[in-house]
Amino acid sequence: YCKGPDYKDHTEDITGKIDEESAAVDSIGGQIKYTNDITFSSSSLLNKFGDVYTKSQKTFIQKMHIEQNFDEIKIMVDELKSLKVLVLGETIIDQYVFCEALGKSGKEPVLVLRELRMEQYAGGAAAIARHLSDFCGTVSLLSMLGEKKKHEDFVKESLPTNIEPYFIYKDKSPTITKKRYLDYISNSKSLGVYSINDSQMNDENQDQLILFLDELIPKHDLVIISDYGHGFISKKIARYISKQSVFTSLNAQINASNMGYHTMNNYYDIDCAIINETELRHELRDRESNIKTLMKQLSQRLQTNNLVVTQGSDGAIFFDLVKNKFYDCPAFAAKIVDKIGAGDAMLALLSCSIKAGFDADLALFMGSLAAAQSVETIGNSTPVNKGQLLKTFHHAIK
Repeated sequence: YCKGPDYKDHTEDITGKIDEESAAVDSIGGQIKYTNDITFSSSSLLNKFGDVYTKSQKTFIQKMHIEQNFDEIKIMVDELKSLKVLVLGETIIDQYVFCEALGKSGKEPVLVLRELRMEQYAGGAAAIARHLSDFCGTVSLLSMLGEKKKHEDFVKESLPTNIEPYFIYKDKSPTITKKRYLDYISNSKSLGVYSINDSQMNDENQDQLILFLDELIPKHDLVIISDYGHGFISKKIARYISKQSVFTSLNAQINASNMGYHTMNNYYDIDCAIINETELRHELRDRESNIKTLMKQLSQRLQTNNLVVTQGSDGAIFFDLVKNKFYDCPAFAAKIVDKIGAGDAMLALLSCSIKAGFDADLALFMGSLAAAQSVETIGNSTPVNKGQLLKTFHHAIK
């Protein structure tokens, strides 16, 4: 089994896959031989002469190539292991029901589907914790489940060993479940059905949450809040968290259940906030103004020094309030299977990067690569992989 000379030192393989290849070859009595010829990086050749990237991607990558040293970046990413992160938000069970379309009902104008199989994943705040698990040594998940603890075992089994879960069991509520019906061939969604009680938690549950916050916040370097607006984080709790001195990152999402009611206004003095363009315009009730003008307004309202607005296939914009400077980054997804969870992946990696002192361009690139990994799989089925992210980064800047 022949490999190039750049694989001879197994420790230099970012993904660690060379050890698996070696074991596979050994298992059938084979040998690995390493060539001594001059190497020509396929990634470098493709980057220079191929049609792999768009014009905006090439411009950004060229900037990263000039400004960043991969060996230094790898050390910085490895050092994220020392971060102790607390993830706060609702746990959501994402269920995907794959169906075959049979046609229209004979009696009513209704599409009829035949269920073939169902897959479910730990989503919401649990997904964010999973994205962090390959990068950070200590991750705590403070979240909400239903009063009957349904799906608790499934959620715990989905979490890697370095994630410690803490749950509030919301009175008179189910564990939030979002079921989506898909065509099994195209993976296109036909219908979504939610099992949810999105009223605010009662006073007893909120007091339990404050006790957990008092215990956990002092033990962590970074708090990531993903407020899905399903009744876990009240205005009182949001204000309470805002008063803490720990580095805090926020995403308050708008969805079908909370549109018109949910807002970031409950928070202030946030270190980092991430929002998509639709949510930004809804937050400020302005669909016409220039996006950068709106970003400045929201930064000042939240008293946040770092604001990121995602724009889907158009990438993301970072605003540094202190420097009064904008940074742009294109999207890097090679294929889009499912957009659900992309924002959570970006939130996880970008928050850690900013907390660790990465510059704006690098933090944006890390978040964008994490989002690109996420959209290439169904829902929250696969957390962001550190080795794959570093390999993609390395190939891009060759």
